[in-house]
This record gives sequence, C-alpha cells and structure tokens, in this order.
Amino acid sequence: MTPRAVCALTDVSVIIGHKACISLITGFIRGKDIIAEDMTPVERTKIAVERALTGEDVAIVTTGDPGIYAIASTFFSYLSKKKLRIPVEVVPGVPVVNAAAALLGSPLGADFAAISLTDMATPWANIKKRLESAAGGGFVIVLYNPKGKASFTREGRRLKEAITILLKYNKPSTPVGIVTDATGEKEKVQVTTLREVLHYNISTQTILIIGNAGTRVFDGRMITPRAYRAGVGY
Repeated sequence: MTPRAVCALTDVSVIIGHKACISLITGFIRGKDIIAEDMTPVERTKIAVERALTGEDVAIVTTGDPGIYAIASTFFSYLSKKKLRIPVEVVPGVPVVNAAAALLGSPLGADFAAISLTDMATPWANIKKRLESAAGGGFVIVLYNPKGKASFTREGRRLKEAITILLKYNKPSTPVGIVTDATGEKEKVQVTTLREVLHYNISTQTILIIGNAGTRVFDGRMITPRAYRAGVGY
C-alpha cells in the first residue's frame, strides 16, 4: 500500500471489501465499521453510496489499483446511472503489473499493452482482436486474469487460444514472465518461453508478461531494452 492509502483508511469510519482484501489490512482498521460479506462490485458500491449519503466517510478497498480492472469503474458508472453526486477520491495503489514487472526485472522497458482474458466483462471476439493488434504491433503484452471465474476460462481454453495467437507474431523462444500472488505470502516468480508457458501452473492469482522481439533474459531477469538513438537520452 502507498502511504496515502494508509492515511485514507485511518480517516474513514466504514470499510467495505472482499474478505480476502480485509484480511490484509486488519492492522490498519481496528475499531472501524467493517463490511466484509462476499458481494458483487455493484452491491458493494450501492452500500458505500448509501452510507456516504448519510454523511459517513466510506472506503471500498481492493487489491492492486482501484482504477485498473477494479472497483472504481463500477463505482463511477453506478453514480452516473443513478445521477448521484457525492465527493469521491480514488486513492492510487500499486497495480499488480508493476509489482510483477519489478520482480521480473525490466520487462516493460518499451511500449506494452495490458489485456484481460476475464470471462466476466468482455466478449472473447473483442479480446482476440486486441491480442492480434497488440502482437502484430510488437508490443510487450501483459495478460491479466489468464484463468477467470467461469469454467470456459478455468479450463484454460482462452489462454491456449491466446498463446496460439501470440505465436503467430512472436518466436517460440520469446521470454514470458509468470508471476503468481505478487508480493503475497505465496509469491512465485518464473521465467519461461512462449513455447513452454502452457506447461506451467497458472492460477487465478497469476499475471503473465510476454516479451517482444527485443526482450531477452539475463541472470534470470527479463530485460526489454529502451531503444534510445545514439546521442539521445543517455
């Protein structure tokens, strides 16, 4: 967490979030009104807004950054739909892609694209178009949610198809970083290749970073060079 996030938790009286999220911050929220029931993002949003409209200061907590594949989008969409205006602060967090990249070395040294394979929000046809475009453009590609909640993704079919698409544009030897539970108690960091990645254990807590044509591995770390022209930058 950032220091600002810690301060925000101190300032509010009501904390809402997944039980797993709440369990990570118990040391900061003693004495608060804690709502940790398993709910959908919309349900958490509705309760937060209702409590805020009574004059209470409320925080919805999430892992990573609230604005990246997370609760902030749901929250603002709800306010817009209901035409509600209340003071809101989005407190930046550390996105899992940043945490994973730091553990891997410097895989994001050049342009990159983040694509989620989740089966909850985006049609698979749209995801395939994005994969094709990003791979064809030579981007480093970050895959969020390689194993989603629905059976279609849990079985790995989307991931297998995604890797097949990426192999059309990248060499089989392209480095791939596999980071599970980044900064957590079960953190695991592995580096493999696009050819071999499907042989590894990939869970719902895993994020993948697929290098581009310039990415290489040195001393177990992924390096994507920042291609400065001679005499420029350094």
